[in-house]
Amino acid sequence: MKSSKKPDNVAWNEENQEYISKLLPYAISNSSPVISIPNVDSFKKKGVDKVSKQFQAELADLQNKIKVFVDLATDTQMVYSAKFKFEPIVGETYHLYQGEKESFLSLIEPNSWSKKHEGSFRLNGDYKWERL
Repeated sequence: MKSSKKPDNVAWNEENQEYISKLLPYAISNSSPVISIPNVDSFKKKGVDKVSKQFQAELADLQNKIKVFVDLATDTQMVYSAKFKFEPIVGETYHLYQGEKESFLSLIEPNSWSKKHEGSFRLNGDYKWERL
């Protein structure tokens, strides 16, 4: 009497009457190809390193933008709080000096007199004072 039962190492589906070894997620014999699990740790490390460098660059850029913004806001506030009796023209250069009681804005250049010069500024189109 011959048995129709397949050996254990043969992947046979009794219901469909077909071999299913190619569908299995594991090897069924010693001669089967090695199934290796991908090393996702190296993928994760590479991804984290790359993203970390990108975030660091973006953070440095944002910090620089914040510093420029704070400097511009501080200078603008300082010039607008100074005393001046004329309407500044956009694009012109003005000089800020320390007066006896308060700072004042002038057209006179620093080398023309001996007042304490706090900085030279240009009024831009947004009415912000840019330090020169």
